Amino acid sequence: MDEKMDFQTASRRLEEIVELISNQSLSLQESLKLYEEGQEIIKMLTKELNDAEEKVEKIVDIK
Repeated sequence: MDEKMDFQTASRRLEEIVELISNQSLSLQESLKLYEEGQEIIKMLTKELNDAEEKVEKIVDIK
């Protein structure tokens, strides 16, 4: 996965991975590779969401 991937691109890629794993007859190796990529994307998206939540909480606490 590209570390520079923006949130929307990462979300679309994750959807693509889910669809590929769900709808394709992939080898175990291919499935595992996609699963690992999906897990990395989930970590990145979770971090971005948590960072955004912290920023919002700081803004709300200031007012």
